[in-house]
Amino acid sequence: MLRDKDKILLCELASTGDIARFIHRPLEQISDWGKELGGNPDLELLISEITASPALHSLSLQQHKNLEYMNLYVFADHEDNSIVVAHALEHPDIQLDIHHFLDEVTECVEHWRSKGNCVLTGMRAGGYCVSHLAERLEMEATVFAVPTGDELPGRIRNLVAEHDPVGAHLDQVTFVKQQTEETDLEEAYFKILEFDSEGNTIPSIQSDYSKFVSWFYDAVGTIRPDVWHIFFGENKEEEAVLDYGLYSLFLKMDGLTEESVGRSIEQVLRYTEQQLEKNRSTLQNEFIHIKVEQIKDFIRECGEQLTNQAVDMVYDVYRSVESILAGAALFAMNKNTITVLPVMESFNERTGELLDREIVFITNTIEQEFQNYMDNMLMFPEISLEW
Repeated sequence: MLRDKDKILLCELASTGDIARFIHRPLEQISDWGKELGGNPDLELLISEITASPALHSLSLQQHKNLEYMNLYVFADHEDNSIVVAHALEHPDIQLDIHHFLDEVTECVEHWRSKGNCVLTGMRAGGYCVSHLAERLEMEATVFAVPTGDELPGRIRNLVAEHDPVGAHLDQVTFVKQQTEETDLEEAYFKILEFDSEGNTIPSIQSDYSKFVSWFYDAVGTIRPDVWHIFFGENKEEEAVLDYGLYSLFLKMDGLTEESVGRSIEQVLRYTEQQLEKNRSTLQNEFIHIKVEQIKDFIRECGEQLTNQAVDMVYDVYRSVESILAGAALFAMNKNTITVLPVMESFNERTGELLDREIVFITNTIEQEFQNYMDNMLMFPEISLEW
């Protein structure tokens, strides 16, 4: 029976490079594989771990499917018991490609399942695909470090290191002990996790650090793009903020300083004023086109709508800045380069003043238009004395 450690070692092996060349070669010859692969700093340790696992010696690489965003590897023993490993290639568009992936690999997995016991596994984006494959085939699967911004399908165990960011949907997540409190996003995952004497992961609970990073990563998707670009500049090649990836976020946050944050805050306040001015123009343009007989009902509805828009916009900007600065404090917590609390207190006070002025302006405009309406209603019609 394969242990958790065996499964993750195969996931790591699938990520080392072009292992398709070793088709039909047994893992007991893993040292020879390593000589041909070369160049991977973790490869020597990986080879020694695979060599130390008797359960892996009986396996050989029996099948490989190369898809646009994915490699699928099937390892099997002499009795055709198999383990299917999905490995996502760099920067895969997994969500758009998932159904194509499933169509391509379902027949392959069903073939091996009909021959003997079949196990599904994958890591990160590969694990995401495996969860959908498990759902389609009504199988169980063990996956590692799969983000849970959305609820994963299938009967899966998603094993995540206790300090890892993960996401909001935790029903299928099992947090496991890791060897140190530090999280290195480029570290091989088998070096991060801690295993018991049997080679299985050790259950733990989600750390406060993981909760905080997970919150921030979820919050990034709600940051107003204009505010993001004020802080970090605009890159036409970058699309949605969430597509930046956690490691890219780390580099961006790590580059913020007290001085650059101060400049960005001033720009954000000017941006907020500009957005409120557009709100005012909308109000004034609306009144120009409204007929006198309609204005009484319109005044109340328009006033409420535009006041709500102003409040929502200012609050949206505030939360965007708050999320960015929370992320900066998180990723630079050991450097103490940014004192977030005083900055946010000042920003809160100044955005509050902007909003108060805007609401006064809307209220005054509404009252003036209503007075104009009343004046028009009280005007006597012109009387002509010409015969």
